[in-house]
Amino acid sequence: MPRIKPFDGYLVRNEVAAEVVAPEYDTVPAAERRAFAESNPQNFLNTIRLRDDFDPACPPTHDELIAANRGSLERLLSDGLFSRFEQPAIFIYELTHFDHTQTGIVCEIAADEYAEGHVRKHENTRRDREDLLALYQKEIGVVSCPISLAYEATPEIDAFIRAQQQAEPLLDFTTGDDVHQRVWRIDDPSEQQKLSRLFQAVENTYLTDGHHRAASGWRYTEMMRADRGGNGEQPYEQLLVALFSDHELRLLPYHRCVRDLGDHDTESFLKALEKDFEVSKAEDQEHFTPRAHGEFGAFLGDTWYRLVIRPEIVNPDDPVASLDVSLLQDHILGPILGIHDFRTDPRLDYVSGAEGKAGLERKVREGWAVSFACHATSMDQLFHVADAGALMPPKSTYFDPKTRSGVWVRFK
Repeated sequence: MPRIKPFDGYLVRNEVAAEVVAPEYDTVPAAERRAFAESNPQNFLNTIRLRDDFDPACPPTHDELIAANRGSLERLLSDGLFSRFEQPAIFIYELTHFDHTQTGIVCEIAADEYAEGHVRKHENTRRDREDLLALYQKEIGVVSCPISLAYEATPEIDAFIRAQQQAEPLLDFTTGDDVHQRVWRIDDPSEQQKLSRLFQAVENTYLTDGHHRAASGWRYTEMMRADRGGNGEQPYEQLLVALFSDHELRLLPYHRCVRDLGDHDTESFLKALEKDFEVSKAEDQEHFTPRAHGEFGAFLGDTWYRLVIRPEIVNPDDPVASLDVSLLQDHILGPILGIHDFRTDPRLDYVSGAEGKAGLERKVREGWAVSFACHATSMDQLFHVADAGALMPPKSTYFDPKTRSGVWVRFK
């Protein structure tokens, strides 16, 4: 069970929050991040910049990058854009993006929970990125974006959150990407202890967004323990997290597109698909999207085709092989189109669920041969994969909206 803890630090001021809180930047190209940071000097993005964010003709050295990030953080704090909350607190964090609202609990949990497997993961991480993020924590000394964790909903925790939201929020703002965010603070120790007791009914939590930040947070804990020791209660032995119940989160699909059809033309490609799929032209070309697991869309030329996997070739007992993205890889991308390295093959690209059908059609009109629309992975599928200790293929899930950097600043 997660042992949730209050934390201290800084909270962005409501009157400047819309300008300070960073947009979702993980999927934004480097050139766009660079332009945004330069035109928004008060935005928290300036404190977490990467070498890729700078002019590739003259990128900063590592030391110059760290100095620039630290200087930006110090300016934001000295300019009074954040207020210090001295009394350790837990927060309610609500995000609304168009017609979807999700509400979570921002707190700390012990990094040991990640190491011991109580925080369950479903994606692999890259060692070089872990190193970079752990080094950032060590040299800058702060965390600012809560790691997103899911848990199986309980009526008691839901009721507790709703009761806290009856008060006026401390923060109420909308960022430029149309995400409305509200924050409430719980600083009453008795209420904090009540919430902690409610979480005793939760067995495990599941990483939804922030696999690299969680892995690097544990790496940072190990580094600091080697240097300073630890008793499990030091700030560097904690992870800043946002806990969302499974029914609150919205999972969007991650679609695929392919540069060319290899040795196939359109006719032979469609014929090859018939081995494992029922293939037909979509009846509603304007609004077609996959409606169920095992159903895909293929956009070629200017036509949508509906592909339905033949049920006898799906193994429902294998939580990874039965994922839609695995079925697509194992029965189309690999055997028919010759794409076996889904991490680095330049013939393969990804389109997030936020871009939707229009994004898939745009890729084909830009010269890509075919776009594949997938059905979204479900929370049950994510839980089953994580509980089995297995890993999903890259780009299997896309959560929207995501927690943001710059609401909190927590020194470690």
